[in-house]
Amino acid sequence: MTEKQLKLQIIFKYVFFALFLFFTIDSVSSNGWGFFSYLFAIFATKDFVSGTRLAQAYYRIKKSQK
Repeated sequence: MTEKQLKLQIIFKYVFFALFLFFTIDSVSSNGWGFFSYLFAIFATKDFVSGTRLAQAYYRIKKSQK
């Protein structure tokens, strides 16, 4: 995986995190905590954690190259 591809994956993870967080907030405000609210929250959490781990790996790789 190239550096550009890794950066793009990190960006997509955080974009999907923001999108699912928006869906969660919208769903909770209109229907309360239902099935889809929990599902959106789980997806948002998964994308945030995955993006953060990729970002940590990216910075470790960049630091080791110096």
